[in-house]
Amino acid sequence: MSEKVHWWHGILARSLMAVAGIALLMGGVSSLLVNQVVGERAHGQAVLKLGELLDTVESTVSIAAFVGDAQLAKEVAQGLLRNSEVMQVTIRSNERELVRAARGPLRVGDDSRAVRRPLYSPFKADEVIGEISLAAEQTSIDALVAKDVWFTGWLMAIQLALVIAAATAAMLFLVVRPIKETSDRLHRLDAASGERLAVPESHAKSELGRLVGDINNLTARLVATIGIESALLRQQVIDQRKYRDLFDKAAAGIFVADRDGRLESFNRAFAALTWLPRRKETTGRWLAEAGWQEPERLLALVRDALADPTGKATRADDFLLVGRRGDERWLHVAATPLGDGSVQGTLTDVTKRRNEEISARRLATTDALTGFANRAGLQHTLAEITPHTPPFALVMLDLDGFKRINDAMGFAVGDQLLILVAGRIRKVLDARDQVARVGGDEFALALVGEQSRVALDARVGQLLRVLAEPYDVSVAGKHDQIDIAASAGIAFFPADGHDLQELLRSAELALNSVQAAGGRNFGYFEPAQQVAVEHRHRIEDDLRHALGAGELHLVFQPIIDLSNGRLAGAEALLRWSHPARGVVMPDVFIPLAEELGLIDEIGLMVLRETCRHVATWRNAGLDIYVSVNVSVRQIPDGLPPGAVVGLLEQYGLPSNAIALEITEGVLMNNVVAAQTWIEQLRADGIRIYLDDFGTGYSSLSYLKRFPLDTVKIDKSFIRDMSADNSDRTLVDAIVTMAGSLGLNVIAEGVENTAQFDILRQIGCGYGQGYLFSRPVKGEDFAQVAAHINAALVAGWR
Repeated sequence: MSEKVHWWHGILARSLMAVAGIALLMGGVSSLLVNQVVGERAHGQAVLKLGELLDTVESTVSIAAFVGDAQLAKEVAQGLLRNSEVMQVTIRSNERELVRAARGPLRVGDDSRAVRRPLYSPFKADEVIGEISLAAEQTSIDALVAKDVWFTGWLMAIQLALVIAAATAAMLFLVVRPIKETSDRLHRLDAASGERLAVPESHAKSELGRLVGDINNLTARLVATIGIESALLRQQVIDQRKYRDLFDKAAAGIFVADRDGRLESFNRAFAALTWLPRRKETTGRWLAEAGWQEPERLLALVRDALADPTGKATRADDFLLVGRRGDERWLHVAATPLGDGSVQGTLTDVTKRRNEEISARRLATTDALTGFANRAGLQHTLAEITPHTPPFALVMLDLDGFKRINDAMGFAVGDQLLILVAGRIRKVLDARDQVARVGGDEFALALVGEQSRVALDARVGQLLRVLAEPYDVSVAGKHDQIDIAASAGIAFFPADGHDLQELLRSAELALNSVQAAGGRNFGYFEPAQQVAVEHRHRIEDDLRHALGAGELHLVFQPIIDLSNGRLAGAEALLRWSHPARGVVMPDVFIPLAEELGLIDEIGLMVLRETCRHVATWRNAGLDIYVSVNVSVRQIPDGLPPGAVVGLLEQYGLPSNAIALEITEGVLMNNVVAAQTWIEQLRADGIRIYLDDFGTGYSSLSYLKRFPLDTVKIDKSFIRDMSADNSDRTLVDAIVTMAGSLGLNVIAEGVENTAQFDILRQIGCGYGQGYLFSRPVKGEDFAQVAAHINAALVAGWR
């Protein structure tokens, strides 16, 4: 119901009241100003007239004042009072008042507004002899002022009335009427039917016209917006029907819940997937009503989604649900905030995937052959070791000689053996103990609660005895027995390690120590073992540094032609000048270089430096060769024949300037590869020496099978040759046999003249040892060579 509108609420009434109020205010102010101005003007005119009267009597009054004639002054005063504008006349000389005359009683203030004029002597123009004052008739002046003010006020009132009427008419016709017409039309306007408001006549470009245009534009937009909103509402109704249909029939579970897990709605799939107990009412249900194994974690996921500052993040995870019958179901729950303090969640059954993952994880952490945990499984089991974990002993078990059984009898037999070993380990272990197969034939046993060495001696000793008993295996359909033993290293938690990695390392160090001592036993970790390993690691780091820092250098030991009594060549020997440890011998760092993969780089450096020195000596007239030792790890790829030939060509050396020394281990490692490598080098004219001859098991067969040039008799046979006839006989036999095969012989370790004489007597071609010279640096070798040749010419004694 619309509110009643009175006439005084209209724009015209308000405008008229505003104009009238402003006019009255301005008229009142103007009247005050006019009254003030008219009064001042009337008083000024009265003063002007009084001054004119004074001008007419001034000379007469001056004479009366000069002579003091009161009668004359009185007559002048009487004449002045006859003027209606004069109220009082006062004439004074310097000595006294001559006359004071008035037409009636004076009012307060009349005398203060009198016109005064000084009187001057008739004979001296600048001498004041008295004063005359005239008081005006104020009543007549006030009447005149009132008349003027009244007349002026009426004129202004008429003028204001005309202005108000004109302003009202202008506002009525120019503003109010167009606005009223526009208002009436707007009130009757049916915007929904497309009707538009008409612009008032002659106001197309005025503010009112622009206002009507803006109203029409706004109306059009509102109508369009209402149409869009109506369409959206219709679509929303359709979508809600579709969503409800999809919501109810979706295969995935869908729910809406608040941060406390109170369910606002859920579909049938949600109830089916969660085994939610059936109730008639759907309100007041809780997310935690289902048999979640971790309901608090589920609620934490919901709250985490609501706590996201963007309000758009989805949080998801897998949760295990346990039914009333003990059935298990894995559900993937995804929660997305809706913006009103609640989340929409979806549930998907991922039981198959999770079971597959569990199965895959079980396979990944279990050794398929023995059924024990593997290394990953052991790490998973013991990953949560804390200072509060009960003490236990970790036993690393390794089968001695298992690789030999695998190589000789095949992997199938090896697998049979491992299964039998696992069965025996199970019988010895307690229920609390953990066991894992961490390598091909390595087992790790965590013996819970064991810290006593006496008890461990008994348990581990019994285990080794059980494992050392014969095993019945099937080989090619036949039964056979295998004898094998085991070694064990023991470490304690927490004394020997605070986590699994430290414990494994400590137990492995103890195991390595036992195996180095011959195996078939057990031992405990000792800190000295770790110190030794750290020392080895430091040497490894230092060796890597030494290769780049130039700490590795060559020395050369002369090789003497015993039959001709001259220097024939030298052997290049590698030394390491460590800044802290001093000179490190090759038997210490060469095995490390082989293990670290540095031997190829070191071998090429040795060969390059050897070629450089030989080239320098030959250019200086010292025509000798140098033999270089080759590691088994360099053959065949670490030192290919092409690289050797390339270095000889680089330094301008013939093929006989260099000889390569190999050991029996090179020939045993890979017979085919070694034979091919030797044949390629021999084809390029490079000589091959067999070093340490006589210390192996099959040296004689190698002399026949491989194309060698020279054999070097190990110094162990030379050392006691003068005192032991068997060593002399053996050396004699080697020299004779090598001669029959066309091979040269070099005797190593010649340290005295007795050995020198025997070697010459039995026909050994070459000798090498401290008798002739210790290994010397390349810079000193030429001088040493000259000394050796001079001594040989003089007869070595």
